[in-house]
Amino acid sequence: MKRAFVFARRNIKETLRSPVSWGFGLILPIAIFVIMQIIVKSIGAAASQVPMFMAERFTGGVAIFGGSFLTMLTAMNISGDRAKSFLSRLVASPMTSADFIIGYMLGILPFAVVQNVVVFATAMCFGLVTVNIIPALLFAMLFSLLFIATGVLLGSALPDKSTPPVCSAVVQVAALLSGMWFGLDMIGGGFAVFCRVLPFAHCYDAIRYTLVGEWEKLWLPIVVVIAYTIVLFVLAVVMFGRSKKRA
Repeated sequence: MKRAFVFARRNIKETLRSPVSWGFGLILPIAIFVIMQIIVKSIGAAASQVPMFMAERFTGGVAIFGGSFLTMLTAMNISGDRAKSFLSRLVASPMTSADFIIGYMLGILPFAVVQNVVVFATAMCFGLVTVNIIPALLFAMLFSLLFIATGVLLGSALPDKSTPPVCSAVVQVAALLSGMWFGLDMIGGGFAVFCRVLPFAHCYDAIRYTLVGEWEKLWLPIVVVIAYTIVLFVLAVVMFGRSKKRA
């Protein structure tokens, strides 16, 4: 574990050297949230016609949208190390695949914590004040592991030049299929079923249910997201092991 922590510190420094990447992942979600809340406040009573943009619902969507940028950060760190042959030099070290993956994960987690805290603090500035913010924030941080695992998988599988466009697609898919921009319950049909096959809508639902205190509905979204996270981490470990052998 000591080697993993040392490697994590190195990854934090590497990420900080790219302020455009982590800054964009922090500023863009907050900017979208602020703009939408200003619009909601300006239309007054008519805002009830678009409940998905109210703070208690839109906060979860913004948290998931912001979390998807963690996939890009993680994947770019790994693919960049592969492109620079940094991993091939580390293969000769005593580090195991677990040390590498834990190091990459811990190197991104501080950014996930800051990102989620800023999102929920911004929501509080727009009137979202409830004791349920604390468990919702914890769930958002837990769900960050899903996006980090996805980043490890993509960073291990994709060439360096292919990583940014594929990760950008993940960001768009997470936003569109989570229910952030339209209520899946209102749409229904096969599209809504398809969205709920993926984990993003369940992340959104878990945070939304927590903020409004609908605890009895939490178990399914949490089980689905945790299952996806475990599967993705297993695939990430396998793929990273193969990429390390090729290094």
